[in-house]
Amino acid sequence: MYDLVVRGGRVALDDIWAECDIGITDGRIAATGSGLQGAKTIDARGRWVMPGGIDAHCHLDQPVWGGAGNADDFESGSVSAAFGGTTCIVPFGMPGPGMTTIGAMDRAMARAAGRSVVDYSLHGVVTAGTGADVDGQLQQLAGRGIASVKLFMTYDGFAVDDDLFLTVLDAARGLGWVVMVHAENDAAIRRTRQKLIDLGRTEMRYHAVAHSEIMEREATHRALALAEMTGTRMTIVHVSSIQSAEEVARARLRGVEVAAETCPQYVFLGASDLDRPPRDAARFVFSPPPRSPRSQHHLWQALANGGIDLWSSDHSPYFFADKLGKSDTPAFNTTLSGIPGIETRLPLLFSEGLLAGHLTLARYLDLTSRNAAAIYGLDHRKGRIAVGLDADLVLWDPARTWELGHAVLHSRVDFTPYEGRRIVGKPVTVLVRGVPVVTDNVLSTGAGHGQFVARRPSDPKLARVPVEDTTPWLDA
Repeated sequence: MYDLVVRGGRVALDDIWAECDIGITDGRIAATGSGLQGAKTIDARGRWVMPGGIDAHCHLDQPVWGGAGNADDFESGSVSAAFGGTTCIVPFGMPGPGMTTIGAMDRAMARAAGRSVVDYSLHGVVTAGTGADVDGQLQQLAGRGIASVKLFMTYDGFAVDDDLFLTVLDAARGLGWVVMVHAENDAAIRRTRQKLIDLGRTEMRYHAVAHSEIMEREATHRALALAEMTGTRMTIVHVSSIQSAEEVARARLRGVEVAAETCPQYVFLGASDLDRPPRDAARFVFSPPPRSPRSQHHLWQALANGGIDLWSSDHSPYFFADKLGKSDTPAFNTTLSGIPGIETRLPLLFSEGLLAGHLTLARYLDLTSRNAAAIYGLDHRKGRIAVGLDADLVLWDPARTWELGHAVLHSRVDFTPYEGRRIVGKPVTVLVRGVPVVTDNVLSTGAGHGQFVARRPSDPKLARVPVEDTTPWLDA
């Protein structure tokens, strides 16, 4: 007798569908099969039972930068995630002014504790201002179950130079960590932004010029060259364009261990969305910006063929008034960059990727849960429907047609860039470790159900050889 049985659903077991029951005991999947008996039962007939999604790139309850704080804390953001079919999130221990990497993690841990309704971990962040002794700080975080760190190549107060970049890569390689990189050329962005301002070209559409594909391509190439030199695993986050995607593909041919991530905004929104009246266009300002139809098409292909590994939200929750700032006429250089997406991430891909036939079941599962679990050290607990793993399950109604809009979403953000978009397929019941947190579209648990999940690094002995250990004089 199991604690709970999810009965009669169409279950996504790795790369195949199976009509079976799922037996759950002590929060973990104990069996799959037919005729299972449980103290409690959830009727999943007519539902598709999928692994809970893992969103490994989202921002919640961060310190104030640029005069605006996040609209979502760990409670509201995790509730929104749950209603979107996500059962585990990995936001950032983002530093505020004057904070060390350790101090930022302490702050994030305290803010998350007792608030999240889904399970969570955190990424470390190193910036030019997060203190000396990078090795020591990352060692401390490793002892607390952290297995990744993020670096920015742009943004005032965040961008790291190549010396610090290499220091972090060396430390991460020794720990078996993966390094996440926001790859845009800061000097080129600052140069181009100022030239546009001097020319009076401040309409919102010029955001796509100030952050052009060239700047993303150059930074992606440089980041991957440094990863190749050090033998460190890397994720290029929010790949937005064909140019940066091609840099990832070329690096893989050289043997670089790199994962590529993209986000819904880069396949469902385009640069033409910025060519609207200012207040309307502001809903589409994020960095890197939306790109051309050619890049959108390439990213869809990469999602289907494995060129892209991760589908994340980059949920950046700001109230619309904060996003617009105090300018009388919103402009690209005064509008805060970032959009919400933690709840719409999976429904968009379920509808337009899986149901529309652009993605196989295997690729959908890779993108939404399985790869994130493997890359970020969660696969001992999360990412699949398999005996021994956490019972993080989502029951989808594959026939439900509904309209995305602020009124039906659960983030505190007061807009969505997908307002009015009709999609098919909706997560209706969501379990985290065998406990329903959403039941038939109603929140059924309170803040604090979510637990911190310690992640496992890779074995440093399996890392690529750094350049200093190569022997080119012996090459054939």
